[in-house]
Amino acid sequence: MSSLQSQILGNRFAALAREGAARFSAMSRSALVIDEGQYACAILNGDGQLIAQDQGEPSQLAAVQASVAHLLDAFAFNLTEGDVILTGDPYCGGTWGGVLMIVVPVFWDGDLQFLSAVRFGAPDLAGDVPGPFQPDAHEIWQEALRVTPVKLFRAGALQKDVRQYITRNTRSTTILDSDLTAANAIAQRIGTSITSMIETKGLSAVQEGAAQRTAYGAARAASVLARVPDGRAAQGRVAVTITSGSPLIIDLTGSDTASEGSDNMTPAMTKAVILAQLAAEVIEDVGLCQGILDAIEVRASPNSLLSPEFPSAVSLGWRLTAPMLASALAEATGGSPVIYPAPSLVVLFPEIGSTEVTLPVALSPGFTPCPGFAGSDAASGRRRIISAEQLETAGALVLEKRELGAHGMEAIVRVAVEGLEAIPVPGGCAPEMDGAHARARSGVLSLSKGSSIRFDYPVQDGGSNAAL
Repeated sequence: MSSLQSQILGNRFAALAREGAARFSAMSRSALVIDEGQYACAILNGDGQLIAQDQGEPSQLAAVQASVAHLLDAFAFNLTEGDVILTGDPYCGGTWGGVLMIVVPVFWDGDLQFLSAVRFGAPDLAGDVPGPFQPDAHEIWQEALRVTPVKLFRAGALQKDVRQYITRNTRSTTILDSDLTAANAIAQRIGTSITSMIETKGLSAVQEGAAQRTAYGAARAASVLARVPDGRAAQGRVAVTITSGSPLIIDLTGSDTASEGSDNMTPAMTKAVILAQLAAEVIEDVGLCQGILDAIEVRASPNSLLSPEFPSAVSLGWRLTAPMLASALAEATGGSPVIYPAPSLVVLFPEIGSTEVTLPVALSPGFTPCPGFAGSDAASGRRRIISAEQLETAGALVLEKRELGAHGMEAIVRVAVEGLEAIPVPGGCAPEMDGAHARARSGVLSLSKGSSIRFDYPVQDGGSNAAL
């Protein structure tokens, strides 16, 4: 087969991943997917090597491949046609609790050849308080249900006990159940498309196309990362030493030990920040693949802030520690960070215990302005800014002000009903809340009717000056 034909088949994998991501984001009912971009769609070969991936925001960059590696180890010699795997464990290649992944194995002549995967943020999956953010957590048990790799379908048969166990450990049962169905449908559709490619072109040709894509990604990554200079820097609790070469070595061994709070970052989170800061150019050009992942080697001390040991809490690592790491990398390379301090955020929900189903809302009605950017920073990915009409649809909130000025953006939201509770999420400028009363549990605030929440988003340096 010619090089051009291999390239066409390799690009077909990328197109399937993009199509799957777009379809899932359109089918999902979760605001974390729709508004925050917490999703990814990927295709891997039978050895768990990433062929193609499309994601809504960069925390997903390394987690799919890392999670699949754990999955294949857990189910070594125990996968068959019709199996569907569900996983969502920060300590099995994930990022933080409540981010789930559906994986569909693709077999040919009885052998595992490919895997299709859809990863997404659940609106809620147990934890001390509704939603994915657990500011008071000091161990992972307080953050979310830990979903180690498990078969959701076994040889085509739904494992009802597994599905019920997952959907009964969420405060948002209907939405999570719907998203599980959508993720499975998308992953199955991609698997069928891959099978059709094999039937039409032959297994060896399809494998060659996948290998060509990985090799091209490796070559492009080597070219881009060759421009990264050696350097050393420290920001806050994070220290970075960069050594050029193939692979590029990012040594984080000078960073602090793991925190007793929830600001730790799993290895997949840590690598995602590094990829976003140093390899955004090649990822945007080629699309993520194993060749790009392998071009960077990350070294971190065991049980450190950037590689914590179980059961350290991790739900706020992306908000609190990722900007430190991005700043350190930027300083070490002479660039500007592409991940800024997290924007103001409040999680709102009906008074705990007042409703059978609780749908937490992660409210952040503005964005961090940056000269040269049309919107927010790289960490926000495809995040959508909620409209006044969307915010006010349920009648519980009113957007009184959203204004972009010389020094940043300001937004004010007023509470229009009784019975709302809130959790201010650490990171960035703390929102100002008038009319809020502390409850005697997990940092929960009670909001009376007429209460207001003021969000500030100061201008950040970067944009056209950022090292993308």
